[in-house]
Amino acid sequence: MVDTQVLNVPADHSLNKLSEPLKQRIVAAQQNLFEMEFKNAAELCSRALSDLKIAITTPPDLSEQPPEYLGDQSSKDLFTFFSDILTQNGVPEQAVSLHAANLLHRVQLLRAYDKPDEVIRVTCDKVVEVVGGFPQTADDIRCGRNPGDVLDPYILGAAQILMCAGDFEHTISATVAHKALMIIEGLLGHLHEDVIGAMRGNVRIPEPRGDDQETMDYLTNPFPGSDIIQPPLADRPLRFYQVKSKTGSAKGGDGRRLGLQLSALTKEYGGEAYYIALIGNTLRGHRSMAGVRRAAPAVVVLVGESAFRELTGSCVGPQLLLRLYQSAFEVASQQTKYSLESVVATIYLAFQERAEELGEGFLETVLHDAIYGTPDQQDSRHYVPRRRRQRGTSEE
Repeated sequence: MVDTQVLNVPADHSLNKLSEPLKQRIVAAQQNLFEMEFKNAAELCSRALSDLKIAITTPPDLSEQPPEYLGDQSSKDLFTFFSDILTQNGVPEQAVSLHAANLLHRVQLLRAYDKPDEVIRVTCDKVVEVVGGFPQTADDIRCGRNPGDVLDPYILGAAQILMCAGDFEHTISATVAHKALMIIEGLLGHLHEDVIGAMRGNVRIPEPRGDDQETMDYLTNPFPGSDIIQPPLADRPLRFYQVKSKTGSAKGGDGRRLGLQLSALTKEYGGEAYYIALIGNTLRGHRSMAGVRRAAPAVVVLVGESAFRELTGSCVGPQLLLRLYQSAFEVASQQTKYSLESVVATIYLAFQERAEELGEGFLETVLHDAIYGTPDQQDSRHYVPRRRRQRGTSEE
C-alpha cells in the first residue's frame, strides 16, 4: 500500500497522519504551482494558443519574462497584448477581438487552474442542478419547500405599487427574479469554497463525516473550522482559511467558535490561520471579526482584494474567479435555457386564471390562497402534525 508523504514537513508531522486520499491531494497541490508548470511567459502564451488552436507565433521576447508577466496582467492589458500580436500575425481585423478575448480568458484560467476544463465542467454541473430549482410555475412562488413559506400578499402589494407602477405582471417578474437570486446566493456561498479550493496550491477541505463535526479527527474531520488549506511550501508555512462570501455572512456569535477552531488547528499542525470574507472593501461593520480576534488574536482577518491575494497568490485573483464563473455560467445557460420572460408569462397566466376562478383581483386572490385554510391546520388546539396522523392511521 502506498504511503504518501506530504512535502516540506517531517515524517512525523500531523499532516502525514491524514487519510491517504487527502495526503495525495495535498501533495498534488504542492506540485501544481503556476511557476512550476510554466517556466516563462512564452510557455504560458504557447499553451493558450495551442488550447484554442490558434496558429500564430509566440513573441520570442516572452521567453525572457516570468509566467506572471502574462498571468497577472489585467483583462484590459491582456486584451491589448493579444490584439497586437494577432494583428502583427496577419489575423483578419474582424476576428481579432474575438480571438483576443478568448486568449485572455484562457490565460487567466491557466493562471488559476492546472486543469481548467475539468473545474469548469464540475462547476457547470453544480450550476445546472441549481438552475433546476429556479421558479417554473405559479406553485413555485405561491409556496416554498416549507408549507408555511407562502407568498406574502402584502409584500406583493407593496412591490406592485411602489416598484412596478401597478403592473402585476412586472410584480411577478420581480418576485421570480428575487427567488432565483436567493437561490443563486445560496449556490455561490458554497461554490466559492469549491472553486477557490480547486485553484493552484489550494486544497478544499472535505466535509466532516459522522455526527461530531466539531472534534478534530485525522481521518473523519481533520480541519474543523477551515474550508481551504494551502499546504506548506519550501518558503511558505501551512495556511488555514475559513471563507465567507461577505463580512455579514456569519453571525456575530459565530466569531468566537471559529476563532477557537482556527487557533486549535495551528496548535496541532503549525502554520497560520486566516478568516476570509471575499466581497467587501472594508473591515468596518464586520459582524464576527471582534469575536474571532478576542478568541484567537493570531488569526488574520481579511476582506476583499487583500483576501483574494492571500487565497490566490495573484494580484488579479478576483478576475481569475470571475473568469471561471463566466465560463461555467455560459455553458450552464446553454444547457438549461432558462428564460425569465417565458416563465413570468406562464406564471402570470396561471394567476390570471386563478383570479377569474375566484372572481377576485390578483392581490385578493393571492391573499385568499395565503390566508384561508381549515381550523385543524391553523389552530394549535386542534392541529395534529402529519407524522402523528399517519402513525395513528397505520396503527388503526
